Amino acid sequence: MFTILYLGDIVGKLGRKAVQTALPDLKMRYKPDLVIGNVENLTHGVGISPKAMREMLDAGVNAFTSGNHIWGNPEGTPLLDDAEWKLVRPANVPASKKGRGSIVLNMNGVRVLLINLMGSLFTTTADDVSNAFPALDDILKTNEGMYDVAFVDMHAELTAEKEALGHYADGRVAAVIGSHTHVPTADAKILPGGTAYCTDAGRVGAYTSVLGFEPSSVINRFLTGERTPYTLPDRGKAELNGVVITADPATGKAVTIVPIRNLVEC
Repeated sequence: MFTILYLGDIVGKLGRKAVQTALPDLKMRYKPDLVIGNVENLTHGVGISPKAMREMLDAGVNAFTSGNHIWGNPEGTPLLDDAEWKLVRPANVPASKKGRGSIVLNMNGVRVLLINLMGSLFTTTADDVSNAFPALDDILKTNEGMYDVAFVDMHAELTAEKEALGHYADGRVAAVIGSHTHVPTADAKILPGGTAYCTDAGRVGAYTSVLGFEPSSVINRFLTGERTPYTLPDRGKAELNGVVITADPATGKAVTIVPIRNLVEC
């Protein structure tokens, strides 16, 4: 069997500290062949940087997915075209945007097709996003015969869009795991065709927060209607949310999915 540990959206410095603190024990417990982390909120809640990405690589994360905020930090956008980083951005955005929407990784002799898609409803920059469903079809067809296991990070706001894509992909990929909303959902399951599914894996970031951000800075937006800056806690209690999936490389289908949630002091 092949084991994948997926970490939900890693939010800011406290999220990075949580990975550095908790991941070694998780790797000892689950012995994953591949660790994937969503990094669209890695630096100050928006985008990536070489330093922050190196921290995650050194902590034991092997590959990276993202979402609509991945282009938010100019310091990190060159990494999207750098093959050294096993990093994908949503595939269903214009080709003019930096980065790749899918890559094939060879991990312990198993070829993993890592796919990133984004919802087209109620998501920032959604006007630039094409339909995720045919985008998935195109990627699977293009890579036919080149992978053993396929993993999809579906970065979307609307739960119905994620769930529909899960059923659409059922039996054709090992997993469809949702990201973006930063709140873990209690619906981790194996769909009838053998695809592991969860609407949202949750976040890696501040425990006492709103989506990983300091509560008062978020509340202020609701009170004033103005887009005032969010602030990020950089120490204290953090939560690490994600899922662990085992898949059979011979069939490309999932066997188990287990949600994980660790609380750590950072």
